[in-house]
Amino acid sequence: MRIARIRALTFLCALALVAAVATLWAIRNDSQLSSGSDCQPGAVEIKTAPIPDPPEIEIVVLNGTDRPGLADQAAVQLEDRGFVVVEVGDTDEEVGEAALVKYGPEQYAAGLHTHAYFYGGRDGFNLEWEGPITIVLGNAFKEARSTSDARQSFALGSGITLPEGTCAVE
Repeated sequence: MRIARIRALTFLCALALVAAVATLWAIRNDSQLSSGSDCQPGAVEIKTAPIPDPPEIEIVVLNGTDRPGLADQAAVQLEDRGFVVVEVGDTDEEVGEAALVKYGPEQYAAGLHTHAYFYGGRDGFNLEWEGPITIVLGNAFKEARSTSDARQSFALGSGITLPEGTCAVE
């Protein structure tokens, strides 16, 4: 091999090494790695997508009325729709609507999906909520929506409106 060819190969290897180092430096120092989110300082990041399917959602169903067995009835309906009911019980908390669906930032997408199964239910998102999605049934509760009705209700909604103090991440 000639000396000129060795010099050329050495030069190309040096260029490749410089290019690799420059690429790694650019990736490590990229200011766009934050998923492009426009989160304000102190805002709680919530995951808005993907919306989980009912078999991926664990819920607690509580009866907030004096109608015996209402939580059990609702739990059976929700299990038929695919939800995983982890607890059923009674509570002293009274709800004026059909249901109050309580959830926090960790279950945001799942909480929205669960809320779609209740006619006239109230969304109970709370930034401090750390427990599982909890449904408190009220006197107006008749039955949980069918899966197709819930999907249609969710699709016809005005989209996902982020609660105050939060920002969306994917």
